Amino acid sequence: MFVQQEPTIVDCSNPPDESLPDPAADVVGGGFAADADNGGQQSHTLNPGGTTDPRGTTDSVLSEAKNDTGNAGDSSAPKTTQPTGRWEIPEDGMAMQVNHHTPPPTNLPQGTAPNQSDSREISAFAAPKHSASKNFWDDQRLPAGLISTIVHTILLIVLALLTLERSPRGDRAFVATRGEASSEIRFESIDTNQNDVNDDNLTSLETVQLDLSKITVPERAIVPEQPGSSASLSTLPSLNLTPPQVSMTAMRLQGKAGLGKRTPKGRLEMGQKYGATQESERAVELALAYLAAHQRNDGSWSFDLNLAPCNGQCKHSKLPNSGSATPVTGATGLALLAFLGAGHTHHQAGPYQETVRRGIYYLRSIASEVEAGYDWQRGSMYGHGIALMALEEALCMTREGKQYDSDLLDLVQQGAAFSCVAQHENGSWGYVPGRPGDVTITGWQVLSLIGAQKGGAALHTNTLPDAKSYLMTMCEGRSFWFGYNTPVGEPTTTAIGLTLMLFLGQSPYETPFAKSLDRIAQMGPSPNNIYHNYYASLALHHSRHPLWETWNKQLRDYLVKEQETRGHMTGSWHFDEKWGNVGGRLYTTALCAMTLEVYYRFMPLYADDDSFPL
Repeated sequence: MFVQQEPTIVDCSNPPDESLPDPAADVVGGGFAADADNGGQQSHTLNPGGTTDPRGTTDSVLSEAKNDTGNAGDSSAPKTTQPTGRWEIPEDGMAMQVNHHTPPPTNLPQGTAPNQSDSREISAFAAPKHSASKNFWDDQRLPAGLISTIVHTILLIVLALLTLERSPRGDRAFVATRGEASSEIRFESIDTNQNDVNDDNLTSLETVQLDLSKITVPERAIVPEQPGSSASLSTLPSLNLTPPQVSMTAMRLQGKAGLGKRTPKGRLEMGQKYGATQESERAVELALAYLAAHQRNDGSWSFDLNLAPCNGQCKHSKLPNSGSATPVTGATGLALLAFLGAGHTHHQAGPYQETVRRGIYYLRSIASEVEAGYDWQRGSMYGHGIALMALEEALCMTREGKQYDSDLLDLVQQGAAFSCVAQHENGSWGYVPGRPGDVTITGWQVLSLIGAQKGGAALHTNTLPDAKSYLMTMCEGRSFWFGYNTPVGEPTTTAIGLTLMLFLGQSPYETPFAKSLDRIAQMGPSPNNIYHNYYASLALHHSRHPLWETWNKQLRDYLVKEQETRGHMTGSWHFDEKWGNVGGRLYTTALCAMTLEVYYRFMPLYADDDSFPL
């Protein structure tokens, strides 16, 4: 800023001293430029950018020469005739030409700005004389804006440092402040080498002799007039049900249906706790032997027992021309689930290690790789869901901590991806991907996806919530009495729906849900519908229903009694029932074995508090 002062009039007839540096040589786009004639030293030059003076003149260059070697009044300097002009010199030492209408001379010595055009008026600023040792920061012409910027920047930095809260030594903390309230979040060091405790981790299969001699075999509860005869649920003996008094404080949610008891030791422990007998365990072993004997050379199983290796020796193969798809992937998956439920895997030495390995290898080899993932339909989504369920159980059973079988994980992940894409927008699954479905097909998809997620596979965010919403459209209100593909309820689809809802997080303590469980338990097991008995047993076991012991006693001993014990069909079952006829003897045998494994196949979702010490 320049302050107007009374100028002093001097004669400018003498030319400037030629010893002064050329200001035009110092100016290179503004800023500081090196003076070549001054030994490489810098001349401090400030270019105000050529702003227009209100009087019509153009500001030029403000320069400071460090090497002051002469003055304009030195008589020894050569003189050149100059046009007469006046220079006003204010007290601050700045010389300003005010004769704007007199063009500057064209024959100027070095140090004088030349005239670019006769019509262009130039107002030149010459620097005052200063000592070469004078400090730049003492220059009174230093713009106030630069000083203000520096001072305010320093103040802002100081204020920022003062507002940071220092945490105690050795602790790391971030402090977030919003208004008057503040919250402090501390990040503490953790030991990343600690091993996670996982209830599902399986120990090595030890050779443990099952000794259930102390468990008495109860009397047979269900004795139909003719084995395999069809009977409606309404004709079964009543259990004289007393409405249970369920105490919410006496039960608690475990959070997951673990597979950790699928070992010889676990089978003994859980069998004694939940109701297995020596006879029921022997029935399981006979069933596994039958299934192993009917595995085909490629590692698969088929519902069609007219094929090798059975070659028609068994009665009651699958129903020919039934119109229902009976995919080989579904038969293979069901057989594998029976072996896995008893603790047999392809990683652990045992009588069925090779049987399981060949079955898994077959499913891997037959998987159809499509854009959405791996497809095991073979004509029906039943085949895909059951095959995926077998693979995800094998994955969960063979993991050790966070170490997985990479091949299995890839199969399960890709299979789960296909299932998610195949879901209909209403939350169900049908026989064909993307088509609306029913509760039965949806059941296999939901349970297989829950297991896949547990094994480490990623699912679409909305897949399971949409499935749960769909199930609730299959019952009237919140009655939890589910229909097949309408809200008109049926016992078997209700057993499926109750099981799925438990796995999807539904509490059994809600009154309508508990009443639906009571109704299923009161009906008792079916003498021929093993599909109903399988799902109903899962629902009652996982909810730890008060009538579980009564239900289990009837069904367990009935299955032991009805198992085939002679000839080629030893260890198998068959009941004359619509869906049992469609799948045939192999289908029924696999489901009966899985039903008798219910005690240890899954850890119950709900259990007495004393089962889980804190």
